[in-house]
Amino acid sequence: MYRCKYKTQKALLPLVQLIECGARELQATSKAGMTSTPPGTPGHRSGSNRKVTSPIPIVRSTGALSPLSLGSFSFSSSRPFTPSPMPSPPSSPPAPSSPSGLIQAAKDALMDAVSKRDSKTSYLAIDEDMRDMCYYYTHLGTDERSEFLMYMATALSTDHHVVEELIQQKPKVGDNDGANGAQLLRWEDRLRQSLQPPHHWVFSQISRLSGGVKFLVDMRQDLLATLYTKASDPTASVVLKTLDTVLRELLSLWFTVGLLEVQRITWESPCNILQKISEYEAVHPVRNWTDLKRRVGLYRRCFTFTHSCMPKEPLVVLHIFLTNEISNSMAKILQSSRASSTEKDNKKKDHEDPAYINTAIFYSITSTQKGLQGIELGNYLIKRVVHELKAEFPNMTQFSSLSPIPGYVKWLNGMMAQAQRGEVTIFMKSEEEELMQCLEVKTPSSIYDRLKKLFTTSGWVEETELVNALEAPLMRLCAYYLVVEKRRGYALDGVANFHLKNGAVLWRINWQADQSHRGLANSCGIMVNYRYFLDECESNSRTYLESQEIILSDSVKFLVNTALSKVVKKGSESSSVPLPHPRSPTPPLITVTPDSKI
Repeated sequence: MYRCKYKTQKALLPLVQLIECGARELQATSKAGMTSTPPGTPGHRSGSNRKVTSPIPIVRSTGALSPLSLGSFSFSSSRPFTPSPMPSPPSSPPAPSSPSGLIQAAKDALMDAVSKRDSKTSYLAIDEDMRDMCYYYTHLGTDERSEFLMYMATALSTDHHVVEELIQQKPKVGDNDGANGAQLLRWEDRLRQSLQPPHHWVFSQISRLSGGVKFLVDMRQDLLATLYTKASDPTASVVLKTLDTVLRELLSLWFTVGLLEVQRITWESPCNILQKISEYEAVHPVRNWTDLKRRVGLYRRCFTFTHSCMPKEPLVVLHIFLTNEISNSMAKILQSSRASSTEKDNKKKDHEDPAYINTAIFYSITSTQKGLQGIELGNYLIKRVVHELKAEFPNMTQFSSLSPIPGYVKWLNGMMAQAQRGEVTIFMKSEEEELMQCLEVKTPSSIYDRLKKLFTTSGWVEETELVNALEAPLMRLCAYYLVVEKRRGYALDGVANFHLKNGAVLWRINWQADQSHRGLANSCGIMVNYRYFLDECESNSRTYLESQEIILSDSVKFLVNTALSKVVKKGSESSSVPLPHPRSPTPPLITVTPDSKI
């Protein structure tokens, strides 16, 4: 009876979805003044003529890009996971906030599939139950999904009683006894199977379904969110972490770099791919279609990692700027079609000048799938892209990032709070006097209150005297934050840790490099160049991972030494902080301006 009710609900839900999606599509079409299907959306067939101009395939579409605004597309879908040659949905809708009432149906479908695991049941019947479970799960509310994951983690955990019984049955092994040795191997095999929790089998079965891998990636995103909310419950945290470990290990195998494909994205790529590139951009948000066209146009490269099970879903997106110098400001990258402002005549050309290009700036790299957190993908994409760029531009010799410092202001506010309490000194006497005059305050303690308020806005960058007064101390403190502040022995800043693990050199810190609201709020506009010397990346990475030593340029070393002599914590000596080994060559003199990120 209950099963019949669930089947009826399941039959009605796709009809409601179809009506809603149809209404949204008609509304979007009427707004755009179009009657044809936009390229890249379901129902549009791209042309089959594809030109290959580089070793990396370029995703193209023959349809013209529609003038629909970003975010206007609606992807209609009925019941997922029905066997078909179509790829899995490119994106998954967020979990509804209200309860669906399907939690018991999802549990029943799951247990029906598990009950057939060791029986002589056709795998088609098991797939049908798994398909039902996945369907019900996608319609669960947020709290229901957490409840279901908790149920899966406990009801399908390792049976410790069986493991204990098997341990008691361990056969004795004598010397040169072949029969007993074979018996021990069989016992080890049974023990290995008993230690593997049943949810491992469930995940493997789901991965066989059409769209199953994408479903598991989204499920792990829900699992990580549930882990965060259950952090205060030790019992729940343990079983959920076990579930997460099993799923993460499986995803690591399925998303190994050998199974991933590198694709170059251009303005001729399908519309839905360009849409996702703009939506996933987390470092420098895309403003409009013109901005997006510039980022995939001349003197730019955009590469993605894709998986055969998720062909229309970019896993990692890497944006590159092609120029003839290591950029120190995002303004050049995002606002001009070319880095050099001295060659204005060449800007009018509709093609690139290979003789001009000798530097690649990685200014944005984004991991799009939260469910793949903890699985290294970005570093492999950078390595693959470097080899492709070297093949396309033989004269290219310089590779560097232009990276944000997302946690700097938060750390700086903590330091200012300590300084206000007298626990640490971060400004010199002369700097305090200058800041008191600029901020129009009467006591050094009031400086920190004013700065905390100013850093929540972007208006302070318009005051030239204040900007000049803050440059030296903020640059010095930034170097201290990047090099000295550690987490488990490695760089506290996540972006720094990523590039240093890849073997990059902390090469230059740039003042006023990103004057966007986000850049000022996160790092006071400061950005970093992490430079990749290809012949030294492996040794640098090994040094950082094994010895926790950060390779620095001389300019950064100078800032760190200055910070260590000025930042004095109460009860400690500044000289007690070990300084990482510097990189011997001095970087070439380049004018420091505001433009850098990754």
